[in-house]
Amino acid sequence: MVVDSEKKMTPGEVEKAVARAGGVDRKTVRLAIKDLVSLGELSYTYLYGTSFLEKSFERPVRVSKRIVIKPPEKAYQPQGQEVVVSIAGGAAFGNGAHPSTCLALRALDSVLCDSCCLRRRTPLTGLDVGTGTGILAIALARLGVRKVIATDIDPCAVSEATYNVTLNGLAEQVMIMNTPLEELATYFSVIVANLSYPTLRRLSPLLSEKLEQDGILILSGFKEPASKDLGQSYGEQGLRLVRDEIENKWMCLTFCKMEP
Repeated sequence: MVVDSEKKMTPGEVEKAVARAGGVDRKTVRLAIKDLVSLGELSYTYLYGTSFLEKSFERPVRVSKRIVIKPPEKAYQPQGQEVVVSIAGGAAFGNGAHPSTCLALRALDSVLCDSCCLRRRTPLTGLDVGTGTGILAIALARLGVRKVIATDIDPCAVSEATYNVTLNGLAEQVMIMNTPLEELATYFSVIVANLSYPTLRRLSPLLSEKLEQDGILILSGFKEPASKDLGQSYGEQGLRLVRDEIENKWMCLTFCKMEP
């Protein structure tokens, strides 16, 4: 219920909803919540003086088929083809808890597992626009993209992303920059942008231009009503929609730049 809710829920709201749905008393629910918090499944967060219950990211959490996110202080031994992304807490956006981040990570995992990009002979290059903590840029590198550029205009984000990239041992593979998108001279095999709808709408010509032929573009950070307009905007730039996913009314669209 906490994970699937479209809005943040206070402990009292969770108790009331679970008690009503399960036909149990609120005291029993309250004890169950305490157990889940102690096990690290849920955590308390605070915003504007109010407490909320949310899925905990203070432990290793699988967010896609291959990607596991964890705090730096937690140990995790990857199994099989799993890749691990360590993210330190901070002020910048992107610890994996928000649906838009999870959607973008799942899209990256999907297209880099089974994509026309992987059939190229040249190494893949990646771009993360509005990188925040650097989580998507780190995932790009962990999933096999040889060189990644991550940009952000927020000095706090640049600092935190640089720290997280170093924390993951990827300083030689991922470059954090505050360079405006239009000043980048490079073209990219994979671009991911977890940004607001107006920004994604405005950047449609530029993001499409920076994408190599047969490249993949992943857009996240907007609600379902905006998806039709974004699909049309990027379609007019010669991109074809190849994947879409929704979670709690947040959307993620994946495009491919194909030959006309």
